[in-house]
This record gives sequence, C-alpha cells and structure tokens, in this order.
Amino acid sequence: MTRKRPDYTEARNYYIKGNRNEYPTLQDIATEFNYSLSTLRKQAANEGWLKKRRERLDLKETIMMRKEFMGKASKLTNVSFNAISAAEYIINKIKEEQNQIDLGNKVFDENLATKQMWALNNAIKLIEKANSTLDEIENGHMSPIDQISFL
Repeated sequence: MTRKRPDYTEARNYYIKGNRNEYPTLQDIATEFNYSLSTLRKQAANEGWLKKRRERLDLKETIMMRKEFMGKASKLTNVSFNAISAAEYIINKIKEEQNQIDLGNKVFDENLATKQMWALNNAIKLIEKANSTLDEIENGHMSPIDQISFL
C-alpha cells in the first residue's frame, strides 16, 4: 500500500504569509498541523519557503514605502503649484505697479526699481525650483524604489 503524501499547501501559505504581522516558526507549524519537524524542514527547504517569505516581506515593505512616497509626492506637487501661483501673483503685482508708474500715479525711483528687481528675481527662482520639482516627480526621479522593475 502506498502512503499518501501530506498536503503542505496550508502550512506553506501560513508560513509565508503569516497571520497579520505575526510569522510562525517551522516548529509552530509542525505543532499546529501535526507534522514531523524534520520532514517539514526538508519540505520548506526544498520549496524555498524562507526565501518566499523574505520576498513577500520585502515586497510588502516596498509597497508601504511607495504608498508613503506617493502621499508625499502629491503634497509636494501641491506645494510646487502653490509656489508657482505665489510667484505669478508677485509678478502681476509688479505689473500693476508698473502700470501705475506709466499712468503717472506712482513715482519710479532707485528703491522701487531695486525692490521690483529683487522680487522678480526671487519669483523666477521660485518658479524654476517648483517646475524642477514637478519634472522630477513626473519623471519618477524622486521615487525611493527606482531600481524595482516589477511594480
């Protein structure tokens, strides 16, 4: 009479996937499923259970990092858009000021010219940095997992 080989599917899944954030040892599984520990160790080694568990944990961690990054990326995108809007507001205010000067309602002097130049220069820098940040997000250069190709 041939002996029926045990089905290790449930034990394998429990070892690899665990239960929530708890991962059982082979000893725990042998006790729970009433398997011989030595036979279970051989089965686990032959099927690479430990490697599969590590890959699963690494993937889980990668997914968590990705989710966390995407939340930060969307916030960073909003900050960049707000920076561009603020810079455009400054530029429009300077244009309005220039219109007042052209109409003769405001006096143009060195102090005003210096203030406008400083404000325009900083507004342009703000726009350039915001656009650079948006480009990096869009092109994926800010991703913490650039090297992972299977996601």
